[in-house]
Amino acid sequence: MKILLSFLFYSLLFIPFTASAQNEPSPEAEAFYKKAMAEINAKHVRWIKTTAAEVNEKKLSETDVMNRSKSYGTSSNLNGQDIEAIAFLVMMQASKSAQEDLKAIMAQVKALHEQKAKQRELLSKMQQQKSMTAIQLDSFYLLSNRTIALKQGRNPESIKFVRSSRAKQVSKADQDAMVEKLKSDLDSMSEMGEMESLRLQMLMDRRSKAISTISNLLKKMHDTQQSIIQNLK
Repeated sequence: MKILLSFLFYSLLFIPFTASAQNEPSPEAEAFYKKAMAEINAKHVRWIKTTAAEVNEKKLSETDVMNRSKSYGTSSNLNGQDIEAIAFLVMMQASKSAQEDLKAIMAQVKALHEQKAKQRELLSKMQQQKSMTAIQLDSFYLLSNRTIALKQGRNPESIKFVRSSRAKQVSKADQDAMVEKLKSDLDSMSEMGEMESLRLQMLMDRRSKAISTISNLLKKMHDTQQSIIQNLK
């Protein structure tokens, strides 16, 4: 399982940037989305944005979106094609939000990977040496504080390295305790990395399916886009 997750992690370091370029809405979809959201009734825009937020928060399926769009369309006296347009706009809005989530998760996964590499390096040095240098001690405190920041969802780079003005004596017992702390933090970072990597993969899969739905809906509206916008004003 750990081997599979490690492979998944290294794959995800590159997939989001290549896959997102391949799984983006078409220029035609982007153009219709921007034009429609700028020109249709403000009531429709509010509903679209609210529903799109629920799509991502509640992990609604394409079927859920269509059913909600039909219900909203019926109450707003919209015809079948206008309802499909509303569903399209919801999916586009949700897709844009999902892309921002992808970037945030990818940044978190990258930060976790870099943190683990630094922890392993320091742990190796501490296990090989009988005593710690002042710089190693400062590095230990820096990494510990950055681990806390990551667990709290904060940017670890906001925690800066501060070099001690004088050497500090560390007992063997204290050094052993620090080694165990580093091991524990490494395990914790590994678990977080695995969860974030799986979360990233699931979000990528959902977004890919959403973009496929967007493409299919756009094909149905290809020849009537302007009239749809007029109907929704």
